[in-house]
Amino acid sequence: MSTVSGRVETALPDTGTREWWLLYLLTPIVLVGLAFLSFPTLVYDRFIWQYLWGPVVADAAGQPVAYEGIRAVRGYTAVNTVTYLAAVVYSLPGLRAYLDHLDVTFDARLAYGFAPIIVAGGAMRALEDIGLLGDYAVLFITPSIYFVVTAVTVLALGIGALAGDRGFISIPQSVGAVGVVWAVGAVGWAFWHGATSPAPLRLWVPVATTGIALGVTGLYYWGADVVEGVPLRHPLFLLAVFGQTWDGAQNLIGVTFLDYSPKLVVTNLVYQVTGFSGSTFVLKLLVTGGIVWYLADAKAKMNHTWWWLMTFFIGAIGLPMGVRGSLRMMLGV
Repeated sequence: MSTVSGRVETALPDTGTREWWLLYLLTPIVLVGLAFLSFPTLVYDRFIWQYLWGPVVADAAGQPVAYEGIRAVRGYTAVNTVTYLAAVVYSLPGLRAYLDHLDVTFDARLAYGFAPIIVAGGAMRALEDIGLLGDYAVLFITPSIYFVVTAVTVLALGIGALAGDRGFISIPQSVGAVGVVWAVGAVGWAFWHGATSPAPLRLWVPVATTGIALGVTGLYYWGADVVEGVPLRHPLFLLAVFGQTWDGAQNLIGVTFLDYSPKLVVTNLVYQVTGFSGSTFVLKLLVTGGIVWYLADAKAKMNHTWWWLMTFFIGAIGLPMGVRGSLRMMLGV
């Protein structure tokens, strides 16, 4: 993978230059714009509305919606799942260039600084599920919430860079502080709503999901010590295992005890095929273990920045889902 990325970078303007940024930011806009002008009904009605924006509107409305006779429903599909994944992959070079421009050090401190913002994003998604965000709900539904979380992260990075130049606070500390304030506020709001609501408050749910995730991460940490020659105890691997296991645990608890079903297309398909309530949990363990092993083995061969981004995003994908699912089930949503 590092060889492919190296060849692509050689053919492009130097990363972070004005020409590179223009090419990077304008290419998707131009391509989508040309496609829309050529096939407006296909591009907007049959793709953007039906699979991207329509589900956001339907989620905010709490029911299916229609535009030009085309019905859109809330939730994930194979089309929008692949689209969101492609957007995340495409964003990685831009994120790398921005962090390089700020002279950010890609280490465990930065990853743990980012983690609270990701937790806050999951909590805000749960608040939207609960119906507490009113007219602002549309900002915290996929894919809108990705832009909001990204904007907050970019702002926190910028503040950290400016403050760091003056010796006040480091970038990881700045990002972490913003994330902690946001996460505590969002999670606290969810707990306050549950405590003041007549509906039963299932406090055992977040305790169980977090406990399972911590337990599995602890077992992983202990087991990694017996493997020689492969550095499996890196802090980013612990974050990845914890994030993915937390998501798997909330699926396990929801399906087994509370009559929920997995939300993502792939995990729901596996559950429907196997009929096993722990299918998502087992799948998460197997896939995460395989990815972590590959990244541990490839650490010395890959570009450090790419390795860091890939490893961090494994945990970043699981963390918000674990938070959202735990809070939703705690409040009976």
